[in-house]
Amino acid sequence: AMYKPKILLLALAVAISLLSFSLAHINLAIAQEKAPSEGFSAILSGGEEVPPIDTVATGVGSFIVEGGESIKYDVNVTGMDKVTAAHIHNAAKGKNGEVVVTLFKADSPTGQISGSLANGSITASNLEGEMKGSPFRDMIRALELGEAYVNVHTEKNPNGEIRGQISVVE
Repeated sequence: AMYKPKILLLALAVAISLLSFSLAHINLAIAQEKAPSEGFSAILSGGEEVPPIDTVATGVGSFIVEGGESIKYDVNVTGMDKVTAAHIHNAAKGKNGEVVVTLFKADSPTGQISGSLANGSITASNLEGEMKGSPFRDMIRALELGEAYVNVHTEKNPNGEIRGQISVVE
C-alpha cells in the first residue's frame, strides 16, 4: 500500500503532460491559422503626390493579407470629384512607380464621392505591370517593405490627386 500514491502521482503527471502537449498543439494550430493575416494601411493626401497636389481631398486604404494568397482591400475617400481610377503603384515614398494593381477603374469619371470608393480582393491574377506573372509573395513583400503606394486619379489630376504609402499596421 506504500507505492499507491506514487502510481497515482505518475498517472497524474502523464495526464498533465498529455494535456499541456495537446494545448500547445492547439495553440500552435491557432497561431498558424492567424499568422498569415497581416494588416496594412495608407493615409492618402495631395501632399504625398510627387509633385504635391493642392487639394482638400483625403482618403484611407486598408489592406489585409489573408493566408498569403490574397489581400482584402478597402479604399475610402473624402471630398473627391470625378475619380477615374485608383491603383497600387510600386515605389518608395517620394518616388513615382508603375501600376501593379488596379483597385478601381471608372468607365466615365464618378460624381462627388465621400465614402467607399472601392473594395475587394487582390490575387496573383490581378497583378500587372512589372508584377505581372510574379509570385504573389512579391506583392506582399512590397507592402511589408513600404515599397507600394495607393494613388487615386481624377479628371483634374490624371497622374493622381491623393496618394499614400502603404505601411504595416502595428
